[in-house]
Amino acid sequence: MKKVAGLFQVIDNWKIDRVDNNTGEILDSEEFSNLIVNNGLERVARLINGDSSTYFRAIAIGTGPTAATNSDSALDDEFTRSTATLTYEASYKAKFTHTFTFGTGVSETITEAGIFDSATVSGSTMLARLVFTGKEVSPLISLIITGTITVARV
Repeated sequence: MKKVAGLFQVIDNWKIDRVDNNTGEILDSEEFSNLIVNNGLERVARLINGDSSTYFRAIAIGTGPTAATNSDSALDDEFTRSTATLTYEASYKAKFTHTFTFGTGVSETITEAGIFDSATVSGSTMLARLVFTGKEVSPLISLIITGTITVARV
């Protein structure tokens, strides 16, 4: 019988807050877990042994309705992407946060988010993807996306 030791997992958790820009009040907040994609797992393995030095640093949001799958490499319908604020938290957690604000005339329903290794779409690698019930945004309502990646023992 083969013994297995040293197993670990990579877990994604997300928090999405809609914020009233006039008052700073959080209108609603939800927490989710969805999917670490194949390309993300590949990059994590390459980072561990130094085969890659390109770490994850950006969050994208979109309006696509298609469920997340292991083979995803992009959002279904990306709306915008920005460099995230990166922090390390105790207990093996890497946190990615960005507040998305929307200009005059913009009114969208955001339904997906992803963590990427670049704020540039072309040639970037996705780590994780989340699809969720639509969140209405506008110049009056910002969206705070927080993705937390935990490395844990199985």
